[in-house]
Amino acid sequence: MVSHMRNVLISFFLLLFAVQATAITLSDSARISLLTCGPGDELYAKFGHSAIRIYDPVNHIDVSFNYGYFDYNTPGFYYKFVRGETDYQIGAVDTPDFFLEYRILNINMWEQVLNLRQDEKQALFDALLVNYQPENRYYRYNFAFDNCATRPRDMIARSIHGKLIFSPSLDKDHETFLQLIDHYTAENPAILFGMHLLFGASADSVATLQQSFFLPERLMQGYATAMIQRDSTEVPLVIATSQPVKISGHEHKPAFDYVPWIIGVLLLFVLYLSSVDKRKQKLSLWFDGILFGLVGVTGIVIFYMNFFSLHPLVSHNWNLVWMNPLDLVFALLLPFGSLRRIAFYLQYIFLICIVFLLVSLFYLPQTFLFSQIMLMVAMGMRSVMYLRLRKEYLHPKIASIKG
Repeated sequence: MVSHMRNVLISFFLLLFAVQATAITLSDSARISLLTCGPGDELYAKFGHSAIRIYDPVNHIDVSFNYGYFDYNTPGFYYKFVRGETDYQIGAVDTPDFFLEYRILNINMWEQVLNLRQDEKQALFDALLVNYQPENRYYRYNFAFDNCATRPRDMIARSIHGKLIFSPSLDKDHETFLQLIDHYTAENPAILFGMHLLFGASADSVATLQQSFFLPERLMQGYATAMIQRDSTEVPLVIATSQPVKISGHEHKPAFDYVPWIIGVLLLFVLYLSSVDKRKQKLSLWFDGILFGLVGVTGIVIFYMNFFSLHPLVSHNWNLVWMNPLDLVFALLLPFGSLRRIAFYLQYIFLICIVFLLVSLFYLPQTFLFSQIMLMVAMGMRSVMYLRLRKEYLHPKIASIKG
């Protein structure tokens, strides 16, 4: 309760200061740091977090600004999030409480004290106060290009009267956005698989060094060896590094990737079922209704994200070629004998699309997981069975309908 009241008072006084923008003059003892929080367990915390700490013992200031606040209770929050229309805001919190929060969450935190001149510290603090004004507080969140890490990156860079120089060794990997993201989703194979379905060719473009700083830990790594060039002199950007929150044994490691095994079992079952269908000259409509129905529902999500979402990394998604709403249309047509001829011709389209993708895998601007390829093959095999047993399919026996 005391902690909550202290945060309320901090927010109240900061709001008063923000109205005047330059009401506080930092002392020579002031210190400004970049705080970097490690990945958490929740999906929204998987990629870490960044904040800017202002510490001035003379003025009794120890507050951390971060751009990661959002309101779940906003009307239509999830719809807006999927659309890419979520508004985040800058918040200010008492730094000891910020540390305590991450200790409770069992998440590591690092602090890098920045080597800023007094006028640069003041400029950064003033800019944060201006940002904290109610009319400036909100911004349109973008996962890769405007988030809780890119905002501090840009605020700090703008306050420096000189040029930031980063070590060339940091830019040697030439990783794509999706490869950078994979490092943080490897411990949850289901999320990793889902990301590869939802992200399009845009996510497979190579991220520049500055763009890679959308990940807080990458920003921290970049700052660790960065230099400030002022005229003919260069000084380190970071003069001290510490770990105010250290959780022993808390490491995020890649987990066993069970998704390919599950889809592998599905592929084996499709092989078995197809052999049974061929022997009995009868199609297992029930199975295909479930398989193509589930794929079709996923295809609707991908279709919506690709054409209607403002998130840039989900555009130009080649998964739509084989995983699209037509799969659900096919599943919905199966129970109606008079409409099965239309469903049959859809299988021609499905097979052509899958063969095209399998042949073009190494030439497309988008990468596919092995589990995605196995699922394509499984669906392609079912399409082949429909074409081989087309007479039975177009004129089904009563037994096949029941089956």
